[in-house]
Amino acid sequence: MEHVETLFSLIAFMVVGLAFIFIIDDLFIDVMAIIKGKHPLKMDLDSLDRVKNHPEKRIAIMVANWKEYDVIGAMIRGNIRGIQYSNYCFFIGVYPNDEQTWAEAVKVSNLYPDKVQVVVNSQPGPTSKGQLLNEIVRQIIASENETGTVHDLFLMQDSEDVLHPHSLSLLNYFSEQAEFTQIPVFSFDVPKLSLVSGVYIDEFSEAHTKDLLVRQAMGAAVPSAGVGTCLARDLVVSLMQAQDGGFLKEDTLTEDYHLGIMTKPLGYRSQFLCVELQGASGKKEFIATRECFPTNFHASIRQKARWTLGICYQGWKNIGWQGNLVDRYFLLRDRKGPLNSLLVVLSLFILLSIIVLKTSNTTLPEVLLNPVFEVLMALNLGNMLFRIFQRMRAVHRVNGFSQSLMVPVRWVLANIVNVAASYKAHTNYRRSVRTGERPQWVKTQHQLPAHFVQETSVEVSPS
Repeated sequence: MEHVETLFSLIAFMVVGLAFIFIIDDLFIDVMAIIKGKHPLKMDLDSLDRVKNHPEKRIAIMVANWKEYDVIGAMIRGNIRGIQYSNYCFFIGVYPNDEQTWAEAVKVSNLYPDKVQVVVNSQPGPTSKGQLLNEIVRQIIASENETGTVHDLFLMQDSEDVLHPHSLSLLNYFSEQAEFTQIPVFSFDVPKLSLVSGVYIDEFSEAHTKDLLVRQAMGAAVPSAGVGTCLARDLVVSLMQAQDGGFLKEDTLTEDYHLGIMTKPLGYRSQFLCVELQGASGKKEFIATRECFPTNFHASIRQKARWTLGICYQGWKNIGWQGNLVDRYFLLRDRKGPLNSLLVVLSLFILLSIIVLKTSNTTLPEVLLNPVFEVLMALNLGNMLFRIFQRMRAVHRVNGFSQSLMVPVRWVLANIVNVAASYKAHTNYRRSVRTGERPQWVKTQHQLPAHFVQETSVEVSPS
């Protein structure tokens, strides 16, 4: 029994100690946001006019598709109708063995021949998102020799994305400042009881209105979110030269994250552009990509497991710990997810043990009565409440007051999803190491907001 108590004491102190280190980590980001005055850039209508009147560069918008026949047509039609920019073209990447998506892409290309081109992959699908996007870029560049139309900027989007009407103008204007630009990605508003998709509201609101701004201010590489990522032509060419002809790494599940981290070592500038537009009536809105995230519990676990595997496991293997001290610090923050999930599980174990011991009138282990342990427990609890408050502030800014009230409820679910995703990512990675098989690209089921589909469905092809 003495050995059991000793082991419990060691685990308990390890958990509260590591949790306290994570407290310092999170508070450091909060403090840096205050010191550096990092907050979304506010833009009035006069500033917007200057942005929109800037000479337009040619933008290639790349959309990789596998079994997206139910959304790709509405996505393209709706965005073309909404975008307030002229000099761009959508390049829809499809697979030769995905006939339905190919057919939908051809339909919308016939509807907008000057704004949409279809790129058919030379390989049957599914391969990986990185491979298909690489194929799109190669065909774009090859076609330029024939058409004489050169694309200055390359923008990555997904088949469920709704672009802000001014996002292309914003990317065009600020492309003078950096070769890599990432704009925020936010969830559409969801019903309060849609807890799973609501978790994405919470996480992206905080990450894309504070964390990435601090990251940029400290000079670290800015990771790509996979959508709303705009690259200058020179950067694309340099990436292709450095990676055997592909601007994206094809054998990773998070090719977008790898892309952002690789930009800095190649000597190019990156920026995270978070702009809040203030209208004449006082209404505020972010110039960002909006999309619908998974509503299903298991789908969310699959998606987050893919992110965790790609960033934490494949990222460690492919990227290592390159860069200066600041870069390495943020790489460590990126990769602490599995450890954080382990701490959540162990913390729950300690909490349940304390409850059982108290209800059974059993003498508590000496460690639980240690003043240092009690102080660390109190600090950890206080930090959890403060973190919830910080997230509520971010959600209030992006999705409004009523959604911010749901953050405490969704906080619990977010931890459950992240723990399950970390476990799934670990088992999938260990399986790939054991078998030698590369982890497969599992596509997330995509959908568009109801109003977007309804508005685009009434549009008919001109005679």
